[in-house]
Amino acid sequence: MKKTLLAILISGIVLFVLSYFFVSLNQETKALTNEDRSNAPGKFITLEHGLVHYDYEKKDSSELIVFIHGGGITGMEVWRNNIPYFQKKGYQTLAYDLYGRGYTDRPSIVYTPALMVDQLAQLLDTLQIKQPFTIISMSMGAMVALEYANKYPEHVKKIVFLDPATTGDYKPNALLKMPVVSNLLMTFYWYPKAVENQRKEFVDQQLFESYSERLKYFMEFKGYKYVNHSTWMHTLNQRNIELLKNLHQDVLLIYGERDPYFPTGNIATYQSLSPTLQHHGIKDAGHMPHFEKSHEVNPLIYSFLTGSAVSE
Repeated sequence: MKKTLLAILISGIVLFVLSYFFVSLNQETKALTNEDRSNAPGKFITLEHGLVHYDYEKKDSSELIVFIHGGGITGMEVWRNNIPYFQKKGYQTLAYDLYGRGYTDRPSIVYTPALMVDQLAQLLDTLQIKQPFTIISMSMGAMVALEYANKYPEHVKKIVFLDPATTGDYKPNALLKMPVVSNLLMTFYWYPKAVENQRKEFVDQQLFESYSERLKYFMEFKGYKYVNHSTWMHTLNQRNIELLKNLHQDVLLIYGERDPYFPTGNIATYQSLSPTLQHHGIKDAGHMPHFEKSHEVNPLIYSFLTGSAVSE
């Protein structure tokens, strides 16, 4: 009887291990290659931790806007409805993919706010950008904007937050802190649900279906699970909102009124730290109001930048 139970136990363990490797082999099936990058807009530049994808529209003597996306794997593609608008208004624009996102390298390092701030600083330095600029940031990118503006206050003129994630509200499950268990959870549970879990970030479900195709494309490149896990453990659980009180720049906060990740109660906290902060809610928009309702958000930001009334 004992031998039978032992045999069943061993068989179960072997079957489980084989299942894990089988499932893993069908996830992150591709390496990010030069061929993949040849289809990407913009250019690439080598920084300390690898190749970085960026798009810099330079114009002499024009004001510059730097766009910092959030934690999403599609990277700077989330600005596709915004950047052309500001270029037509005469602005220079710089957008880039954070490490681990889009077409930028996915190094096996710890993903912290400091890493992302250093990436931005190195990118600006390498491109020899010396003029002060405005930052438009979303979600996790707001954390980068806050820390960068505190470290280099003379470089930043104004800041726009879109559904910012600076309060450290994300609390990872304790099981994710256990190496073997976390690998199992990422493989068997999180990765298969990754795309569908982002559906709740959108009000416009037809738009989500289109966006989800790009999610599926980028999540097939190796490193996706590692990057997200490291970001949960070392960035999204961090709180840096108190840095707001150190800023001298004007700040605009825009949020989707149906964003599941940004409780409207956070607005009072932002205002207590930055009394002159302006804020606007976007009706029937989720976590990316600039993506779902660009026709409303773009003029709001332009009005903030120019001090003019919204006319569009």
